[in-house]
Amino acid sequence: MNSWRPFPLLRLIFPFLTGIILESATGLGRSLQIGSLIALIFALIFARLFPLFFSAYSLRWISGFVFNLFFILAGYQIASQQRITNDLDFISGQPDVTILASISEPPATTNYGFKATISLCLRHSGSGWKRIAGNAMAYLKSGTGFSELQFGDFILIKADWDSISDNSNPHSFNYTKYLHAKGITHRVFADSRAWRKSALHEGRFLRKFAFRCRDKLLDLLRINHVEGKEFAVAAALLLGYVGDLTPDLMHDYAASGAMHVLSVSGMHVGIIYLFFEFLLGFLNKNKWGRWAKTLILLLFIWFYACLTGLSPCVFRSAAMLTLPILAKSMNRAPNMYNVIAASLIFTLAIDPFLILDVGFQLSYLAVIGLVVLYKPIYDLYITSAWLPDKIWSVLAVSIAAQIATLPITLYVFHQFPNYFLITNLLVVPLSSLIIYVGILLMAVGSIPVLALIVAKCLIFLIWLLNSSIHFIEGLPWSTVTGIHISSQEMLILYIIIITGFLFLTLRQIPLLYFFLIAVIGFMILSVNFRLHRLESSRFLVFNVKYIALFEFSFQDRAIIFYGNGKPTDGVSLKENFKNVGEDLYAHGIRSYISSWIGNSKHRLIKPDVFISNFRFGHLYQFGSRRLLLLNRMIPKSLDEKLRVDYVLISGNPRIIVSDVVKIFAPGMIIIDGTNSRYNIKKWKKESEGQNVKFHIVAEDGAVEKEF
Repeated sequence: MNSWRPFPLLRLIFPFLTGIILESATGLGRSLQIGSLIALIFALIFARLFPLFFSAYSLRWISGFVFNLFFILAGYQIASQQRITNDLDFISGQPDVTILASISEPPATTNYGFKATISLCLRHSGSGWKRIAGNAMAYLKSGTGFSELQFGDFILIKADWDSISDNSNPHSFNYTKYLHAKGITHRVFADSRAWRKSALHEGRFLRKFAFRCRDKLLDLLRINHVEGKEFAVAAALLLGYVGDLTPDLMHDYAASGAMHVLSVSGMHVGIIYLFFEFLLGFLNKNKWGRWAKTLILLLFIWFYACLTGLSPCVFRSAAMLTLPILAKSMNRAPNMYNVIAASLIFTLAIDPFLILDVGFQLSYLAVIGLVVLYKPIYDLYITSAWLPDKIWSVLAVSIAAQIATLPITLYVFHQFPNYFLITNLLVVPLSSLIIYVGILLMAVGSIPVLALIVAKCLIFLIWLLNSSIHFIEGLPWSTVTGIHISSQEMLILYIIIITGFLFLTLRQIPLLYFFLIAVIGFMILSVNFRLHRLESSRFLVFNVKYIALFEFSFQDRAIIFYGNGKPTDGVSLKENFKNVGEDLYAHGIRSYISSWIGNSKHRLIKPDVFISNFRFGHLYQFGSRRLLLLNRMIPKSLDEKLRVDYVLISGNPRIIVSDVVKIFAPGMIIIDGTNSRYNIKKWKKESEGQNVKFHIVAEDGAVEKEF
């Protein structure tokens, strides 16, 4: 018997995912759109006609091959059509052009105005309005008399549009990659005179209505004196609004392993479902009552998904719950593997690039972990006592989800919460109770005295949750940080987990061999990294604002130079140590010293015994490489050429690029984040025609050279 027969949808997801990943990896885009569409049509016709002419059992693989090819092409074609950069009218450098755009996400209010994600619609040229496509991040300065912007509003902007390039630091969160995965490729900065609100309004009434409801519910929390951290957590946990979350609060939740509470996910949607399932239980008495209950449940679940912003995790949860609800109304029990596959195909058919979203990946991996691993883990401890059984059930859920998401969390977040089991024992019941009390508050919000009593209960529960999380985060060794693994190591870790689980359940010796080979492969990669580090020297200029920050490293040691203009007693380094620390951890550097750049006095600093480094004033010698820090005018007395490998321009010095090239003949000129946009544009223009590499860290990211 074919073991795949009970899971037809699960069989389809693999070729479909292959097509999407292939499109994302190749980037061939528009050039293959027509070809893949033609191949898709022929594959469909062939798969339909093949059984009519070739019925031999031995040739059945041909039909299966064509069928899989069809889904590969379908995934590729959907991803290619959805990629905004493949649009013929995609924005490409539109300086000083009036563009009509719509607000595609609820805008955030900042100190200077609005920050909004916008979808471009039309641009005005000499011959009138023409279509334009693209998504952008808009930073709009507001003034007196400006009305609030809302989702669906149209705005007119006349400003310069910049492509969003990768300006991240090594091993840090790549915000540019995150935006590109959402189709946001440009940004615009507009002062109060460069934009205005249009009288037009977009027609997405359901989402507009949902966001208005969310705003009213947020106001309901404020009216009932839910404030501060309690309001931030209530808004995030109940409604998916994260605008008031502080960095300290997010750090506590992330370090204790409870970050999933602050983003509306499957757990939240499941709790909402169970609440309304219990509330509508009286409708189970007859067939029409069951169908009415099904319709009401689906409406509530999808409306709640819209209410919380329709994030990938919520969309996944709503899609996955839809199928079991429909099956239950027909007295059928759906296979969970088919449910997962169906929801994944449905979700990716709407937005194929969700596959690149880390939250989406973690959401599905956690669900797969629960479906596959929960029962075997739960069966390890059997008890008839009610309380121990419930505690072990929660622990089994936590362990299953943690195992399934471990490799990708180590790869992306570089940390592991040691007390995640204790955290989830507290978080799961408390967060569930908070959601139920929050729903009750929203139901009785118009009854002053009762609403105030319920609000006090909600405030106390959230305070208790925050205090518990903060206490766990403060325990010794609460979090292991600085864990850096490569993408290859992440994949091998998943192979180790899968083969280890299959061997323990199926007890087949070949699986043990695969498990041991994967473990050996992981060890080889780790040893290879350490051997490579013993031979490597690195030079790195970080992309940070306000201070110069660069590093020399050799093997497992490094010197970090920081500051600009005056001593800062390490404050500047401390403020930017996250960027420095991530790089040090990623390269296995455990020993480092820091040094303030100093003033303009030329003084000789002898080679350091800690690391081979020689400095004379603003000239740095590291091995055979020379770096000149240029943070002031070039001395007029310098009439001889001084050859250097790199010139680092910092602190807006009064210089001319041609003079720099003439005197120092650098292999590369580096502009760090302490320089103004005006000077950067001027130097960039001056560099045209000069035979020298020009690197602007604010636009192109950090400079990292290994030799």
